Amino acid sequence: MSYRVVMEVVPRPDDTPAWIWNETNVASVSSNGGKGWTAKLNSSDSVWEYDNQSDANTKMSELDSADSTNRRYKVIEV
Repeated sequence: MSYRVVMEVVPRPDDTPAWIWNETNVASVSSNGGKGWTAKLNSSDSVWEYDNQSDANTKMSELDSADSTNRRYKVIEV
């Protein structure tokens, strides 16, 4: 099994509260948050793929800490 770190294609806009962006199944809230995920934003970006989930989670935390946007990261099994 391999694990890949992916990121949201579109980060949450600063003027959109996190609770709205994170909603996924509430009929009264229309949200685009978290619907598009990618391993690379640009052709020059690296694809972060690991043999174990622990290493992938470590890299995900590192990327998240270094990102100044409201973009979210997650680890998926590939």
